[in-house]
Amino acid sequence: MSGKFGKRKGDGYERELAKYLDARLFGGSGQISRMPLSGGGAHLGGGGRADLLGTPTMWVEAKRTEKFSPYAAMAQSENGIAASKTDGEMPVVISRKNNMPTGDSLVVMKLSDWVNIYSEWLRSCGYETYDENEMQIEVTFDDGLPSDVEPQDDMTAKVVPLFKTPKIVKTDKEGA
Repeated sequence: MSGKFGKRKGDGYERELAKYLDARLFGGSGQISRMPLSGGGAHLGGGGRADLLGTPTMWVEAKRTEKFSPYAAMAQSENGIAASKTDGEMPVVISRKNNMPTGDSLVVMKLSDWVNIYSEWLRSCGYETYDENEMQIEVTFDDGLPSDVEPQDDMTAKVVPLFKTPKIVKTDKEGA
């Protein structure tokens, strides 16, 4: 599909996608909208623009096509981020075929970005996940522990006594 009809179809999908995401994420408040002149006009002046406005930290490239090329679409999204000189945006491609509900669109992203999102989701559900930014320090000695240091259970510092342990004093009744 090319020419005016293809452009109109793509513009329509961008509006449809913006409306869908806005309703699902922001209750239809108008936070997300289609970028005016996306698909060419927004690239004038050397800076690229995402297809949708109001998607913080996500650079959304919308594709409505029967012959989806995920790598080319991802490259377009990444090139747009580079051209616009924006940092910290995640390239995301959302695509659907004709006669398919918007909610059945496919989302394409880099695995490294997906892992970050999934890790945060797991944490929000109460699961512990590995965090490479968490600092862990391990001290070892070549000859074992120095003579003035006693080995300790690493859990001892985490134990909180609920009750005070009574002090038992023994007295000698016969000598008193």
